[in-house]
Amino acid sequence: MYTNIGRQAARTALATAVVLSVVSLSGQTQTVAAKATVHKGAVRTVAVPEGSDPGKRVLAARSAEPFSMLGVTWADPDATLGDGAAEVRTRSAETGRWSAWRALELDVHAPESGPDHTRKGVRGGTQPLWVGASDGVQARVTGKKLPAGLRVDLVDPDAGTRTGGSGLEKTASAGQPAITSRAGWGADESIVADPPTYTTDTKAMFVHHTAGTNDYTCAESASIIRGILTYHVKSNGWNDIGYNFLVDKCGTVFEGRAGGVDKPVYGAHTYGFNTDTSGVAVLGDYNTATSTPEVRDSIAQLAAWKLGLYGINPAGTVVMAAGAANGKFTQGQLVTMNRISGHRDGYPTECPGNNLYGDLPAIRTLAASKNTPSTGADVNGDGHADLAAGIPKATANNAAGAGQVSVVPGARSAPYAANKAVVTQEFEGVPGGSEAGDGFGSATAYGDLDHDGYTDLVVASPGEEVTAGASDEGGVSVLRGTANGLTGQAGMINEPVAVRASGAKFGSALATGDFDGEGGDDILAVAPGAGRAWTVDGADRAFSPAITLSDGPVTDSSVATGDFDHDGFDDAAITFRTAAGDRPLIVLRGSSTGLRTTEPTVLAGAGGRSLGSGDLNGDGFADLAVGRPDAAAGGEIATYHGSADGLTTTGAPVVARGDLEGAASGGELGASVAVRDTDGDGYAEVLTGAPGDDSGAGRAFLLHGGAGGLGATGAVAYVEGAGGVPGAAQAGDRFGSAVTIGDLTGDGVLDLAVGAEGENAGDGTVMTMSGGAGVSYEPTALGAGGGTGIGGELTR
Repeated sequence: MYTNIGRQAARTALATAVVLSVVSLSGQTQTVAAKATVHKGAVRTVAVPEGSDPGKRVLAARSAEPFSMLGVTWADPDATLGDGAAEVRTRSAETGRWSAWRALELDVHAPESGPDHTRKGVRGGTQPLWVGASDGVQARVTGKKLPAGLRVDLVDPDAGTRTGGSGLEKTASAGQPAITSRAGWGADESIVADPPTYTTDTKAMFVHHTAGTNDYTCAESASIIRGILTYHVKSNGWNDIGYNFLVDKCGTVFEGRAGGVDKPVYGAHTYGFNTDTSGVAVLGDYNTATSTPEVRDSIAQLAAWKLGLYGINPAGTVVMAAGAANGKFTQGQLVTMNRISGHRDGYPTECPGNNLYGDLPAIRTLAASKNTPSTGADVNGDGHADLAAGIPKATANNAAGAGQVSVVPGARSAPYAANKAVVTQEFEGVPGGSEAGDGFGSATAYGDLDHDGYTDLVVASPGEEVTAGASDEGGVSVLRGTANGLTGQAGMINEPVAVRASGAKFGSALATGDFDGEGGDDILAVAPGAGRAWTVDGADRAFSPAITLSDGPVTDSSVATGDFDHDGFDDAAITFRTAAGDRPLIVLRGSSTGLRTTEPTVLAGAGGRSLGSGDLNGDGFADLAVGRPDAAAGGEIATYHGSADGLTTTGAPVVARGDLEGAASGGELGASVAVRDTDGDGYAEVLTGAPGDDSGAGRAFLLHGGAGGLGATGAVAYVEGAGGVPGAAQAGDRFGSAVTIGDLTGDGVLDLAVGAEGENAGDGTVMTMSGGAGVSYEPTALGAGGGTGIGGELTR
């Protein structure tokens, strides 16, 4: 006889739910608000009787109440059929004809506990098979040692329906693909007894197939998914559907396990690797079928978005530890996985079928292409600018002041600190070793040196000892960007041996630019203690002739690059303070052979303490912003406009601290500057810090460009604890000690980052502002100790 084993949970949720809530790629909600239908699935079971042959059990052909999906289950969730088989035939309710024998997929391991968080009530079983409207069944099961409690589970996903209230809108983050919600496909939430469990994040996605029929219409997809939910809960005894997402052959993406599509929901899809991963199952058997372009595109878009929430490039790899012995790996075994892997990569199975598995390399490439790398600051090519903070005071390898750089990958809502890279001279591939006073991270710069599409990071350690017995000669290290983030490159860049000297502090100021127009960036580095600078070719590391800055040591050096004469070659500007107190500005023009280092233009008194470049007046020429925090009345920003003859020295505006709102006590406007077009109007803005404002609490200002250049009109002030900026303004915080601008969230809108090196008695912090929301990154978040003054150096 048949027994209805539908288990009713203690609560009923979403009885009046959204119908078909989907969101577009732009992140704009597109919800069809209508009456919602809740489907009540049922499972009816029939035992497979024992016979004279212990290795074979047969269920004779019989009629059954309506069903459209079935599977074979047994009592012990850890038992398998081994090399055996489970085959079924079904009778069509429409034609009355019997199907051919079909084998059920056996590669299932029950990774779930039951509703009481134990294995009680959990059953082993085959994958369910969609058979369409049927009213008859026949089965045969073979194996050397058949498990006890064999039965055929007949699933009717639409045994009962109930119409609820009107739909509700659902919002989504930018880049999220269209996803049909659980309410949209009619999930029966009343059978889900327990709330979802969450892991830390999503480090990889496993691709599956459901191993069912390919002979379904996309109009039936929702019913198939309701059947899988019913089977997983009522037949397998799990709490919810196992997959986080499902995709049909038309490319429609469906929300799977409850808990939020943008949350790290713990699923039941890849035994041993369910932690910090997400599973997407394609409806159908991809040992026999080939995937459609729509399927491949949907998986790629889903993976790009989901992994992008955590600053991950879907084309990369990750090392994960197996959470259980699963027949392929031992518990704790470290395994290198592709960020988009197949089920068979983590578990002994044919899933996701040979054809779909063969499509995964192309899907990875397609997923990576969904994220256009953020210009100039995206080390892993995931489409988000990365936040890099130099922390030269940090202790590394027990050496005080050895220094570090903390790189936090940009992500959908804000840089994701849990996936940060803490780079020291102990980092694999980084030349040298951490020594007291090296100051690794004192200066940093982004640039694509090898022209491979990934941003590289150039890091200075001006306290580096290169020659035995010498001190503070200085050095520069290059970290290459890859799909997996930064990797060290052997060979420190040091000044030529013939001129190398103690106290030169080579690398104290850094910038990158394509000075020779070859497509890859080159390095500009200052050795202030020797009064000189150099350019270093990004490809072969060849040095230019030395650029003489002064006949003695200089201090407070800063550099910026941009195409000031619009000839296709980046130019460079260098400012510093001489021993006599002058602040000149030296300009060098790019050419097919690199910077014309022997033809500098020296502008006496035109410099300052910080530099940034961008097109402030929208004429196509890069302009220069010069921060002068020591200027009278609280500091100022002076500007020089680009032209066919290079930077002009007259006619460009100066914005003083007194031109801006708020108190100006201490000021220091211009202590830091960053220049980018933040609002897309064709005129660059200047983000600048005034860390001395308000008794050293500090402020930052965003000044707007226009047809006449930079101006104070419409300037926006940023103060801790106001307008979405985290924290509280306190004397000595020095908010604005460093600034940078980049698309940290990958939504095409530039975000701001501001350092406050004095926060919490010198611990320091970095704050980002994205879409009106702020996040603070303090020493713990950046992997640094206290008292290290983070926020004094931000990479641009």
